[in-house]
Amino acid sequence: MTTRRQFLRVVAVGGAWAGCGQVPALMNVAMDEPLDGVDGGMRGEDAGAADAGAMNGVDAGIPVESPEAWATSMQFGFGISSGDATSERVILSTRYDGSAPLRLKVWRMEQDTYAQLAADVPVTPGDGGFVLLDVQQLTPGASYRYAFVEETSSGPVRSVLGRFRAALPAGAMEPLVFGACSCTSSGPANPLRHAGGRTDLAAFFLLGDTSYNDGADTLSEYRTKWNESLSREAYRSLRASTSVIATWDDHEVTNNFNPETISDAKMLVARQAFFEALPIRRHEMAPSRLWRSFVWGDAVEVFALDTRGERKPSSLLNGNHEMISQAQQLWFQNALKASTARIKLVMNSVPITDFGFSAFNTDAWRAYQKQRLEVLRFIEDENITGVLWVSGDHHFASAGTVSMSGPGSRAVEVLAGPGAQSANPLFRVLNKPRWDYASGDNNYVALHCQPMTGEVRVVFHDGQGAVLFEKTYRV
Repeated sequence: MTTRRQFLRVVAVGGAWAGCGQVPALMNVAMDEPLDGVDGGMRGEDAGAADAGAMNGVDAGIPVESPEAWATSMQFGFGISSGDATSERVILSTRYDGSAPLRLKVWRMEQDTYAQLAADVPVTPGDGGFVLLDVQQLTPGASYRYAFVEETSSGPVRSVLGRFRAALPAGAMEPLVFGACSCTSSGPANPLRHAGGRTDLAAFFLLGDTSYNDGADTLSEYRTKWNESLSREAYRSLRASTSVIATWDDHEVTNNFNPETISDAKMLVARQAFFEALPIRRHEMAPSRLWRSFVWGDAVEVFALDTRGERKPSSLLNGNHEMISQAQQLWFQNALKASTARIKLVMNSVPITDFGFSAFNTDAWRAYQKQRLEVLRFIEDENITGVLWVSGDHHFASAGTVSMSGPGSRAVEVLAGPGAQSANPLFRVLNKPRWDYASGDNNYVALHCQPMTGEVRVVFHDGQGAVLFEKTYRV
């Protein structure tokens, strides 16, 4: 149990990236003055309520008022979400459609008890009503709940309550569960609804095709498409239940887009809408960059790759085969080699497996064979253990080895999804012994990581939560 007051620092996201996707510059309390020197918390002239609330709860022996009985607002139809959680930081986001004064409240939890009001700051939504806040100074491994709250004459009126967990501290080893899915078109997305009812997920991987934005050209049209996707009950439930880690594939921009030939104007507004809709911490020096990693102690490291936005189809003509940029490849290989995590989960939007049939192979690592083999050989030559590939896009679920022989023949890849899409019938050719499972059922996957043994129990669930397949892999 945390026995001292912990005050979170909340920083607006966006100002540093003006001109690179135009993430809205948002306002909140200017925490620029030491609070008490104990926790390093900061306060500003408008942070009096945060100070008073933080003195309540377990740390001060005074119960914190539970927000669960507060009235709920209809002004958060887009939902709320948390993402890119580290041991000390998390991005919190929403879109507010109302006009009342707005605040963000964050509570540190002791199991189901609201132990401390850890942040209470005013929020000014940006263009389009979007809110993106970087909450800092989390307690590593602690669980939190949060809400965006309207200040009304009749009392607080809140969004739904969201949950997230800070990543484990350095050196920690404990079992963790991660979820993953891809390809959630305009259907009911029942697998996401079931995943959103869980309370055991450390984070959920959005592997790409999270929104089908085909046909959009303007910022307004992209925003409308994202709203149609994320305002669905299944997505609202999932995004409130745990933090997400997102990458993209093609439909976030347009079907099978080519990064080398798409117009700059279309790419600019598509990228802006993407970063507005999802809680992603943008790289300070390279705000368009999507590749990043998240360390959960010594238990798990999650590597999120961008296998779409930096792809160079023209490199297939000169033999260079760049599925990912040279900079991303160098980062990925060095980060894998340096990782102290026993289990390394690699997020791809498209699979690295050689499935042996031509359909989809031009839209996967297999088409970029030179770089694919470089990455797989590096992992084997450096004797990097614990790697499990987690991918999407192909409209079927599968679990099997990456290659029939040679580099990748000892590696396992799990394809998750489709979450709400029609099945690709080619899953029927994926047979044992190379593939343990293949299905076109709408699904999500849960990855039960056991770092002490180096095992991952892979469990596919359908829209009702029934187990479609389950197997434990030692990685």
